[in-house]
This record gives sequence, structure tokens and C-alpha cells, in this order.
Amino acid sequence: MDFFSQHVIEPTAVHLRLLEFLAVVTYTIHLPYIALVIGSTAVAMWLTFSDSEMPNPRFARLAGDLIGMSLGNRVPMLVLGVMPLLVLPFLYGQWFVGAVNFPLLYIVLPIPGVILGLSLLGLYRGSFRERAANFRLHMGLGTAGLALLSGSYFVLLSAIVRLQDPEKWFRLKNAAILVLNWNVIWKFLLFVHLGLGLTGAAILFFVLRWRGREGVTDADYAQFARRFGAGLGLAFCFAVPVFNLLYVFTSADVVFDRVVYALGISVTLVTMLIAYAFVGALRSSRARFGATTFSLFILVFVLSSTFDVRSMANANREHARLIAIKTDRERAEQEALIEAAMAARAGRNLGEETFNSVCMQCHRMNEKLVGPPLNAVLPKYAGNPDNLQNFMLNPVKMDPAYPPMPNPGLSSAAARAVAEYLLGQMAPAGGAQPDAETPTQTEVQSGQTSH
Repeated sequence: MDFFSQHVIEPTAVHLRLLEFLAVVTYTIHLPYIALVIGSTAVAMWLTFSDSEMPNPRFARLAGDLIGMSLGNRVPMLVLGVMPLLVLPFLYGQWFVGAVNFPLLYIVLPIPGVILGLSLLGLYRGSFRERAANFRLHMGLGTAGLALLSGSYFVLLSAIVRLQDPEKWFRLKNAAILVLNWNVIWKFLLFVHLGLGLTGAAILFFVLRWRGREGVTDADYAQFARRFGAGLGLAFCFAVPVFNLLYVFTSADVVFDRVVYALGISVTLVTMLIAYAFVGALRSSRARFGATTFSLFILVFVLSSTFDVRSMANANREHARLIAIKTDRERAEQEALIEAAMAARAGRNLGEETFNSVCMQCHRMNEKLVGPPLNAVLPKYAGNPDNLQNFMLNPVKMDPAYPPMPNPGLSSAAARAVAEYLLGQMAPAGGAQPDAETPTQTEVQSGQTSH
């Protein structure tokens, strides 16, 4: 966390909303691709194993098409699979800069596992043609890559879920505590089922309908691929609403607002539309609904990612509020410094101008108004503009004869200018100063001196 605290940009309230949007975009680009890689690899391995037990050329052909579709190009692996993972730590590092117990390590930890897992799956794809001669090696590479990739995303999704419950961050001392949570388990099962359902849609879309690809001239294979893809997608679509509702209902209460409720319901409704489209694909004699089901699955990932990011933002509203306060204070300080510099160049006195516009509503030098005469109070701060500045920034009730002083809302620079102006005015107005014990900063803030 120290590295990110030193290198990230200090966020603002507007910046935080931009970070939420970028997080949704990153997840929308990344998670569907990884879900498709996991789902298509698992299905291809099952088809390859079935072909070895009961040789069937359609099994082998569809397994090869699935591997070529999801693992056939290194550019998508890099752009869709690796680069978004490198962005996430910086997004969250900026969002939670200064937060205590922020589990950033669990956002970074899966990255090596994902890179290694994708590399093993690349070797798995390369060994597909020699699978008959090196069946164990081929299946071993696929199993290792799939297990490593799935485990890495279990950790990553666990971190995403746990960011929605900041009160329990202090308990995340190790990865076992991170993943031992029903909410985490439902989220991972939802992700896996979405990946397998998306694989079914990808068979209809990429294998059978993708433009620019050579048409499938084998009618028997086309019918097999259509039925297999639609059946696979339909089977896992039925489970998606169940795991989504379990995930929603086990989320912390603090994450919910109307938008989050609407997003959770929308995931279920869109999944039902996908299931209906898969039924149509099963009933049709032609390859249909591929683009529809695939596009709707991408929409489900968008809705689910927005649910997670919105939940995280709702759960961490207090952190966002503190950032906004800090940003406003820093902006006010900068504006005050600029104003002071401009006033100095123009021959004006910022302290005098601020006193006349703000402080004179309650105070005069030699006259009792809402507050006491300043000539009776200022000697206690003689030679200590810091103490007077601190009092103006954090006023407390001191004299029971007067009402408590409200916070004038001055910036540190403006309060300093007023303090220096008043102490400068005190000497000519009051002559020699009476001996008075200078109040310490602690006494001023605790109200032990009299106003």
C-alpha cells in the first residue's frame, strides 16, 4: 500500500465517479473473456476426454473449434486477459488511498497466477494436434492451466466481494479468511456458470455464424454443434438466477440502494431472456440466436460488474466523504494562497479584507458586540499567531458571558492572514501589552483559557 500511496494521484469526488466508471469498463472487457476461456477450455477438455473414451470425430472437431476460438490468438490474451488486470490495482489504489486495512494485496496476488495459467493454456492449445500421442501431457497442461486460472479468479472475485464490507477488512489476515465466505462462494459459482453459458452462446455465434469464417458445410456437425451449444447454454442459464439471487441476498446491507436492487433484478431478468433464446435455438433447424444470446451475456456481465462497483461505492461512502472534505480543504487553501499572492501584488491586505467581510459581523476592536472586544482578548495571543489561527479554525466556547463562536469556515491561509493582521493592529491600539501567560495550543483547543 505504501507504493501506491506514494505514486497514485490524489482523487477528488469527481475523480471517484470516474474511477467507478473505469472499473465497470475494465470488468466488462476482462471478465467475459476470462469466463469464456475457462468455460470453453473446460468443455473442450470434456469433449477430448469423451472422444478418447468413445471416439467421435464431432467431439474432436468441436473441441478444436472451442480451443481455437478462445485460445487461438495471443493478442486477445494480452489485451483482454492481462492488461486489464494491471489496471485494477491502480484503480483501487486511487479509490482507497489512505484507507486503513485496505486489502490491496488480494487484487495484486492473482496477476502472476493468471499470466501463468494463460501461458499453460497456450501450451495446451499447441499440444492439441498431438493429443493422441501425448494425451496425458495434453490433458495435464489443460488441467493445470484451468485450475490455476480458476483459483486466481476465485481470489480476485473474493477481493472484489470483500471490498463491499470495509468493517471486516481487519480480519483478512490471510487468503483462507478471504475466501471462506458464502457471499464469495456464490459470486464465484455465478461467474463459472456465466462462463459455461457464454461458451454455449459462443458456439452458436463464433463457430456457426461468425462472419468471415468459413461456413460449416457439414450438416451433421452443424446440427450437433447447434444442439450442443444451445443445450449447454440453456442448462447453465437455469442456475445463473439462483446463484445471482444467493449472491445478492448474502451481500452486506450497507451496499444496497435502489440502483443496486435494480441491477440485481436485471441480471435475473436478462438471464431469463437468454434462456428463452436458447430454447428457440434448440427448436430451430438452423443456427439462430447466436448473436442475440452472446450479446445478452455481455449485458449480464455489464450489469453484474456495475452491481459490484456500485455496491463497493455504497459501502465506502464514508471514505469518499473524507476524500471530498480533504479535496475541498486543499482547494480552499490553494485559492486562499493565490488570493493572498494577488492581494500582496496589488498592495491589498488579505487579513484585513477577510476580517472586514467575515469577522466584523461579530467583533470590533474596542466594542462589545456578539463577541467580546478584541483588544481584551488579543493580548493573550501576543507573539503567537499560530494559536490564534488554530482557534479561528477550531473555535470552542471559553467565556460563559458570550455565545460560542461559530466556525467561520476560513481556510488555513485566510485564518493565518487574519491572525497576523489582528496581532499587528493590537500594538498601536493598545500600547504596551500586559503581561499575560501565553496560552498553549492544547489549552486553546480544550477551552481552558477565557475568551
